[in-house]
Amino acid sequence: MQDAINELLDRQRICDLLARYCERLDEYDIDGVAACFSEDAVTDYGAGRGGEIAGRQAIAQRIATGQAAFTRTHHQMGQMRIRLDGDSAESNSYQMTWHELPSGKQDLVCLRYVDRLEKIDGEWLIARRRVEVALVDGFEGTEWRWVERRTPD
Repeated sequence: MQDAINELLDRQRICDLLARYCERLDEYDIDGVAACFSEDAVTDYGAGRGGEIAGRQAIAQRIATGQAAFTRTHHQMGQMRIRLDGDSAESNSYQMTWHELPSGKQDLVCLRYVDRLEKIDGEWLIARRRVEVALVDGFEGTEWRWVERRTPD
């Protein structure tokens, strides 16, 4: 019974981590965003958004630069699938993200975070993140990594 309770607690802590990431982004709290990642984390938001970045501070700088272009953002979490394996986990989480530029122009992107997470000193952190996109409205000229989809037979 205790194992089941611990698994539920870990799942909830991962959900809280992913929600905190979104919350920190929307408030432009770059230190708070960085704290969601392990020190040696690697992210890949796609070639159009900086490509692969390694290290918490480099990730924070890339996110700060990218998010500085917007006057407001909204990151809305959707469904999540979490697979636990001891002190590591994999998750797919879906988001709808809205961005407003200083001109008033608005962009929308629906994406999937493909994450590997690690429990370090009792705290779940993002160790590796890859972003895949399913829908984009705006962001003209940005190169994206699309969610792979089978072709109907």
